[in-house]
Amino acid sequence: DLLGLAVSGICAVMSSLRAVVETLVPEGDGFVIEAPPDWSQGRTLYGGMTAALAHEAVRRTHADLGPLRSAQFTFVGPASGRLRFTSTLLRRGRSSALIAADCFSDEGQAARAAFVLGAARESKVAHELLPKPDVPAPDACSSFRKEGVAARPGFWNNFETRLASGSRLLDSEATKPEFAVWTRFLDTGGADPTTALLALADCLPPAAMVVFPQPAPISTMTWTVDVARVPQRLDGWSLLWATS
Repeated sequence: DLLGLAVSGICAVMSSLRAVVETLVPEGDGFVIEAPPDWSQGRTLYGGMTAALAHEAVRRTHADLGPLRSAQFTFVGPASGRLRFTSTLLRRGRSSALIAADCFSDEGQAARAAFVLGAARESKVAHELLPKPDVPAPDACSSFRKEGVAARPGFWNNFETRLASGSRLLDSEATKPEFAVWTRFLDTGGADPTTALLALADCLPPAAMVVFPQPAPISTMTWTVDVARVPQRLDGWSLLWATS
């Protein structure tokens, strides 16, 4: 006789960023989505994903838009459950457009955003006052936070991170609240690079947490993004630098 032995384990299968974004579907004058649990942060959707979905809704609603140049976000309340995104054209000029976007849950407004999109213009001035920090390559750096089965469930598990310089969170020996972290998606699935940029850029905790004496609740309420260079792709390592 043959004895069959089945061994079961627990593993997390993460969807690509593109697969998640494609679940945002049109309904009426907006778009709806069930907030993906894999992109949660406590009882709300991770702010970077809320911003990314708002950007997708804007792109799909309004035609002939230029690249994203700037965006401002206010996170009003928890973004959970069934979410609805709408957008309104505020002004369109010859080379730029200003568009407001709102996110609603069943409990009310969850977020409000303003996007500035426009064609590139040649500048009469140019300066580079924020050079990239001189840090080791990602393969030479250790993990910034717990990853895989050691990590808490939530949005963090969609990224890999490597501490390139500075201190970790809750570091009593740190002299400065600052860190540079190599970060990349586990799988973008070929998502729009600007949508991916918004989903990536908010993923690090505030650098002030380096000098926190103990863990404490913290949440983003406002966020401003200025895009100096429009990315061509975002499926490799990006260096994020944070200071407080």
